Amino acid sequence: MVKCCYVPGCTTGNASYVRQQKANGLKNKSLFKPPKNKELLAKWNKAIPRKDKVLTESSYVCELHFEENDVLFYDETILWDGTVNKLKRIRPILRAGAVPCIFPNLPFYLTKHNKIRKPPRERSLCIDKKLSKPSQSRSDTGEMRCPENIYQEFSFQYLKENLNQLEKPDSKWIFKSKDDEVVLVRCNCGSSKKITISNSLIAKIFFSDVEVIFDNIINTVLSSMNDTNKLLKNIHSLIECKGMMTSENIITRSITCQGYVEKRLGQRGRMSNYCFDCRVARKKMADSLRKKLSKLGYEVQNI
Repeated sequence: MVKCCYVPGCTTGNASYVRQQKANGLKNKSLFKPPKNKELLAKWNKAIPRKDKVLTESSYVCELHFEENDVLFYDETILWDGTVNKLKRIRPILRAGAVPCIFPNLPFYLTKHNKIRKPPRERSLCIDKKLSKPSQSRSDTGEMRCPENIYQEFSFQYLKENLNQLEKPDSKWIFKSKDDEVVLVRCNCGSSKKITISNSLIAKIFFSDVEVIFDNIINTVLSSMNDTNKLLKNIHSLIECKGMMTSENIITRSITCQGYVEKRLGQRGRMSNYCFDCRVARKKMADSLRKKLSKLGYEVQNI
């Protein structure tokens, strides 16, 4: 198997290099396999500027691409009297953690070229210039004029004035604006969904006048009309949890009830109207009732 150096432009290991070294009476340069450690292998891959191939554990890199101190040609031992004894190795090895860093004669077509990006400040200035460049529009008199307020900052006042721009998921949603609050409400068959947005643009969600808290599943801090539309669609897609019925025929919810159920594709039946915690509580309550009835001598099938 021919062992050639992986670095682009390096001839170590190929047939012409071996013949030349033999003709000059010189020893071939040592070739080293890349490390098995994935982090160190990634450093080698990043350091070697080659774009047509990826460095693997079966590749080789010659000693010419390492610092002089990275290649160990001798084994050093300290004797009892403090003197250092050097013993030349048959095969040199690399110092632990060594990374190739010397790459002469790199061909352009095989070499990776990293694009030089502008500093962040310069790039932000370019963007600001593009945004601040007035778009020309023609007035009725034929003169060129610049439109005003192209980029309207989102605020509570802006939301109140543009409620009609919100997309209603269906016709049952009603939008109302007050002095310090915007209310989006949907009533249907005795249950309701309500979103209240304060003047600080923080939304609260209520299902049948019971506040539902979301653990970062739905963003309730609004920063644009797009965020408001997303919130509206997300709440519309949720189903209010029906809770559970106790032995006294009183509908209640489990202590850890989530308050809502997510619609799932293909999910049907009455159990799809209960959250997971309420379903577990219903099952425990039914099991407890079944045991009580069986102790009294009743034959219980399904409750």
